[in-house]
Amino acid sequence: MWRVALAVILLVTVCGCSGNTTDSMDTTEPWDLVWFSDSTGFGIAELWGERIEQELGVEVRVHDKSAGGLPAATVLGWIEDGDSSLPILRETLAEAEVVVVFGNPRQSGYAGDEGTCVSSSVFPRDPPMHYTEEDWAPYRDVLHSIFEAVFDLRDGQPTIVRAMDMYNPVIADWREAGIDEECMAAWEVFSESIRAAAAEYDVPTASMFDAFNGPDHTEDPREKGFIGADKMHTTDEGQAAMVEVLHALGYDPIGG
Repeated sequence: MWRVALAVILLVTVCGCSGNTTDSMDTTEPWDLVWFSDSTGFGIAELWGERIEQELGVEVRVHDKSAGGLPAATVLGWIEDGDSSLPILRETLAEAEVVVVFGNPRQSGYAGDEGTCVSSSVFPRDPPMHYTEEDWAPYRDVLHSIFEAVFDLRDGQPTIVRAMDMYNPVIADWREAGIDEECMAAWEVFSESIRAAAAEYDVPTASMFDAFNGPDHTEDPREKGFIGADKMHTTDEGQAAMVEVLHALGYDPIGG
């Protein structure tokens, strides 16, 4: 049953996207794929790189910059700095045909308490108090700056850029803890902030929230076998589902 549901989500996700219009991109030379995510994206960069190779017949060199708890603000700092922490990142991005962006809101100026919701604890606790669009505006601004920096570095060259939101692995725990209403509101704005920042640059968003939690975001991905024993990260099946979401968006570049 979950496969049917996922297929429906992917059809909805891909609406409005063209197919694989990569005519403006040279597939005779290797492509560079730069991937930014926290631990929810561990392992996906290599898998998607392999899928691109299968679909487009181009060699893909993967530059996986995922890190546990990676904030979007850190990603922005890496890109703007170009210092000793990642000395060749700007050069790599300038040459990258494919870029995927996700980072959490920590250190972005967002004044909320997202840690309340990003927890598998079932103990009753106070719900988050800050979950409006205004509360999340600093995070959206950081994402906006990341996309701006990426496109500046690419300097008009055709680039497959994708934003990614986060699946919700703890919906069952929210319900048991009695914080599901407020946490759901916060997670919705979390996702919408990503989509809004990406849309300003015509960047499609690969919505793992939609694919894992269903169109109304009330489904438990653990019941689908997408989430592993730690109750937070993906199984092989969940990773495969994430790759399918990215694939369903097609491979249309921006620019060029």
